[in-house]
Amino acid sequence: MKKLSVLTLIDMNPNKLGALEEYALRLSSELIRRGNFAAVGFSESLPEWLKEKFKASGIEVLKISSNKGALPLVRGLRETIAKYGLNILHATFYPFYSPLLTLATIGNGCKLIYSDQESRILHPQKSMRNLGRYFRNKLYQRYIQAIIADAQFIKECQIKDHFTSPDKVPVIYNGVNLQRFRRSDTSQRSNILREFKISYELSVILTIAQCIWAKGLNYFIDAANIIVKERPNSAFFIVGDGPEKSAFEKQTSALGLKDNIIFTGMRVDTEMFLSVADVFVLPSVWEEAFAFTLLEAMACGCPVVATRIGAIPECVVDGVTGILVPPRDARAAADAILKLLDDEELRLRMGAAGRKRVEEHFSLERWVNETIALYEKAIEK
Repeated sequence: MKKLSVLTLIDMNPNKLGALEEYALRLSSELIRRGNFAAVGFSESLPEWLKEKFKASGIEVLKISSNKGALPLVRGLRETIAKYGLNILHATFYPFYSPLLTLATIGNGCKLIYSDQESRILHPQKSMRNLGRYFRNKLYQRYIQAIIADAQFIKECQIKDHFTSPDKVPVIYNGVNLQRFRRSDTSQRSNILREFKISYELSVILTIAQCIWAKGLNYFIDAANIIVKERPNSAFFIVGDGPEKSAFEKQTSALGLKDNIIFTGMRVDTEMFLSVADVFVLPSVWEEAFAFTLLEAMACGCPVVATRIGAIPECVVDGVTGILVPPRDARAAADAILKLLDDEELRLRMGAAGRKRVEEHFSLERWVNETIALYEKAIEK
């Protein structure tokens, strides 16, 4: 079989070992283990400690930025493809039908593959704009090998919104590191609660999200306000940062919840919080893609409460691994959280079922192997 030479290209600022960074690391390491070449490119420089993790596995680390303009990006990519003899360019968080990556790969034997990991905010589009998009995208499709959807919902969006042919959109579900994300011993709970000066006896309700309105954190705070009135011995952690964090902090203060809701900011040890939480909550109000945090929570044996929106129902089995609630409904979210807090046996049962579901369907190894199989099929065409 022909050897693979792959550049995994992710348009993001890597400041932690998050899910996509870990995927790129594991994917590239596995490619090299099988005797192939692998490089990773990010739009910003990696912190030294993270760069060393990649280099230790023999992975070439590149900075691929469009800050200097479109033509330098295309020229730089073509030079990189020629230098390393790349036959796969796999891009995530790049515009699917931008001409830039098409120009970078056309005519040099490098197959262009995208991943669609994007949550959606639906906007009405004018029919003429749709018509123009249809013809443009149909033209560019001939130069795209595949657009990997991380869920069936995302595939349907890709077909509907971008007019992508169904046979160009394979579904490969995201995965999680089952060794990193697992239920820890009680000492981890003690460490987390001690750090934030929280009583060990308190119930811990957790969300991990960027502080933006689309993640529904205002509804999480409103649900906390309802719960605290019934269960004052509850602590709510919001792990993450973002442009609207101060607005959520003001909402918390206005409700008199500063002693109950803890904003941790961005953390690199999210697995520690997940491993000690009693309930994990994802209150998204946009069309969520296949959320990594839900997989991570379930892998840690933590029952989840999440909104029934986007790809979330493909991850969470309602009534088995967690409870699904309508979006923008703080009362429904609060009732679901209270139901879990009041029933330890239910929490344990759902947590165990969540871990089992991730082990069977959403491991990082399965995600990597299915991706490499797609690469191998692509270069044989």
